Amino acid sequence: MSRSRFASQRAALVAGAFATLAALGGSSPSAQSQEAVTLAALAARAAALEREIGLIEDEKAVEKLQRIYGFYTDKQLWTQAADLFADNGTIEVGGRGVYVGRDRVLALLKQNGPEFPQPGRLFDQMQLQPVVHVAADGRTAKGRWHMFAQEAVHGEYARWGLGIFENDYVKEGGVWKIQRLHLYATMYTPYEDGWAKTALPNEGPSSSLPPDRPPSVEYAAFPTAFVVPFHYENPVTGASSASAAEPGARTQGTQTPALVAPETRASAPAASSPAALGSSLDALERRLGLLEDLTQLERMNAIYGYYLAHLQWDDLTGIFAPTGSIEIAMRGVYVGSASVRRNLNLYGQATDSQFGLQHNHMQFQPVIDVAPDGQSAKMRSRALSIMGQWQRYSQWMGGVYENEYVKENGVWKIKHDQVFNTYFVPYTVGWKTVMPRPPPGTSDTNPPDLPPSLPFEMYPKPFLPPFHYSNPVTGAKVAWTPPP
Repeated sequence: MSRSRFASQRAALVAGAFATLAALGGSSPSAQSQEAVTLAALAARAAALEREIGLIEDEKAVEKLQRIYGFYTDKQLWTQAADLFADNGTIEVGGRGVYVGRDRVLALLKQNGPEFPQPGRLFDQMQLQPVVHVAADGRTAKGRWHMFAQEAVHGEYARWGLGIFENDYVKEGGVWKIQRLHLYATMYTPYEDGWAKTALPNEGPSSSLPPDRPPSVEYAAFPTAFVVPFHYENPVTGASSASAAEPGARTQGTQTPALVAPETRASAPAASSPAALGSSLDALERRLGLLEDLTQLERMNAIYGYYLAHLQWDDLTGIFAPTGSIEIAMRGVYVGSASVRRNLNLYGQATDSQFGLQHNHMQFQPVIDVAPDGQSAKMRSRALSIMGQWQRYSQWMGGVYENEYVKENGVWKIKHDQVFNTYFVPYTVGWKTVMPRPPPGTSDTNPPDLPPSLPFEMYPKPFLPPFHYSNPVTGAKVAWTPPP
C-alpha cells in the first residue's frame, strides 16, 4: 500500500470522525445511536488500517534482520550472527545437514574459521533480492534471498559463490528472529578459473561436527540444474512452481506460508469516541511516516549509486545537505556543498561520455534506523563497484557505508557520507594474490577540510567498520580489538 492510499484512508477516517463528533454535540437520542454505529464503523476501518501498517512494519523488520545477519557473517562475528536465531532455530547450508538450536547454529558457523575479522580473510556474503511474506497474524514470516559471495584466504584460494536462502522467521516478545535458515549453495568456483571451467561440489555432512538431522533436500550444485523450491505462488496467476519436482531431489517438510485470517492479528482497541479515534489515527500516521522515511532513504541510497556510476557530480552534490560532508577512501572530510563537489573531482571529470570508462557502482543491503522524531537517520549499506577504462585497467571495489541523513523541510538529504573500502583489487589479480595496499589517502592538490575521522585497513589486513546499531535481538554491541 502506498502512502497516498494510507493518507486518503486517514483523511476519510478523520473527516468522518469529526463529522460524528459534531453530530453528537447536538443530535437527538436516535441520531446519537446512528452516529454511534458510524463511529464503530470508522473504528473498524482504523483497526484494519493498523493491521496493514503492522504487516509492512514486520516485513521491513525481517528484511533488516537478514541484512544484519549478512553484515555479521561478513566479518566472522559468529556469536552475534547466532544470537539472531530463536532458541530452537535451525541452520542448513548446502548439503551439510540441519543443526538445531542456537548453540548448534554457532558451532556450525564457527566451522568457517575463528571469530572476528582475521588477517588475510575475505568472507563477503551479500544479501540480495528479498521476497518476504509475513503471515497475517504478524507472528511468522518467510523470506527468499539471493546470496552472492566473495571468499578468499590470502595466498591459498579465492572463489565466487552463489546461493538462495529460503528462510523462516518468528516474532517472539515483539522481536523478529530467524527460525530456520536454509542456504541452498548453488555454485562455487575458483576466481581464476570461473564457472565456465571449474565448479566445486557442495560439501556433505561434516565428520568433525555431524548434523542433528540429514539434509532436508538432496541436490547437486552447478553445473547440475536445480531450481530452489519457492515458498510462494506466482503473485499474478496463483500457480505453484514445479521446481520441487527436480529429478533426484528429495524434500522434507517443504512449507507454504502459514496464513491466518487477518482479524486474528492483534489490533488497536476500538475507539470509544471521536477524540479517541483521532488520537489512534495520529499514532498510525506517525508510524506510516516512519515507513515512508524508510522507503525514501532506501531510494536515496540507490540514487546515490546511479549518480556516482555515471560521474554526475552536480546531481550527486545536490542530494547532500548544504552543510553535509563526504569522506571516501580515507581522503579526509570535505564539508559543505562546495567541498563535496570539489571532492568528487578526485574520481574524474563530471561526464558520462568518456569513451571506455566503467564505474558501475552498486549500492544495496541497507540497514536503516530512523530517529523517533523522523528528522534524522543512520544507514549501513554495501557497495560493489566494477571499475576501469577500456584497454587501460580493470578492478573491483568493495566497501561498507555508514551514513547519516537529515530531513530538511520534509526532504531527506545526506548529512555525512562515509565509506570504508574493503578492497581495491585488479581484475587480473583477484583476492588470492593481491598485494596489500593502503586506501588512496589525502590529496595534496585537492586537500580535505578535515583529516580522516577513522583510519582503516583494506584486505588482506583485517578491519571492522563500526556499526551504528546494536544486535536487534540481544541489544549487544559489537566489540573488537584489532590485532597488533
